[in-house]
Amino acid sequence: MEILTEIFSNVCGQNRCFIIDGAALPVCQRCLGLYAGVLFTLAWLVFSRASRRGLPCWSMTLLHIAMILTAMAGGMHLLDLGPRWRLLCGIWTGHVITLWFIGSGIQLRFLSGSRTVLQQPWRTREKIGAFITAGCVTILAVLFPSLQILGGFFWSLVIILGFLAIGGILFFSILCLTTYLQKHILNRKYSIVLTGLDTQENR
Repeated sequence: MEILTEIFSNVCGQNRCFIIDGAALPVCQRCLGLYAGVLFTLAWLVFSRASRRGLPCWSMTLLHIAMILTAMAGGMHLLDLGPRWRLLCGIWTGHVITLWFIGSGIQLRFLSGSRTVLQQPWRTREKIGAFITAGCVTILAVLFPSLQILGGFFWSLVIILGFLAIGGILFFSILCLTTYLQKHILNRKYSIVLTGLDTQENR
C-alpha cells in the first residue's frame, strides 16, 4: 500500500482518503470514485458492445450534463455533503468521460471512413442499459460503507485498473483524432494538388 501511495501522490493530493483495513487508500475519495466510475462503465461498454454506437443519444446527453454540473459543484466545494458525496462526484465524472471519450473516438473512426467500424444508432435496449448503468454507479457510492468489507486489496485493484483504463481511453481517443486529422489533411493536400494540375492543363 505504501508503494501505491507514493506512486499516486503524483496525480492525487491524497486528502480525505477512505480508511479500509486500518490503512488509507492511495487516492482521495473523489479519485477513487473517478477510477471506479471509469472501470465499471468501461466494463459495461465492453460486455454490452454499446461502445460501437459512438456518441451518446440526446436523452443520455442531458443526464450527463446534469451529472457533470453536479460533480463540478462538488469539485469546487460549492456543495459538499460528505465522503459518499465526494465519491459520487468522482463516479459520475468517470462515468461521463468514459462514454464521451470512447464515443468520440468511435465517431472519429467512422468519419475517417474506417471499414472496421460500422456505426449504428443506439438501440432502445442499449439506452435502457446506459441509464441502468448510471443508476448502478450511483448506488455504488450510496452502498460504499457496506462494500468496504471487500477489503483494501480489492479497492486498490480497482484504483490501479481504473487508472490504466483512463490511460487506455485517452490513448484510443488521441489515436482516433490523429488518424482523422491526418486523413483529412492528406485529402485536402491531395485535392489542392489535383486542382493545381487541372488548372495547368486548362491553360
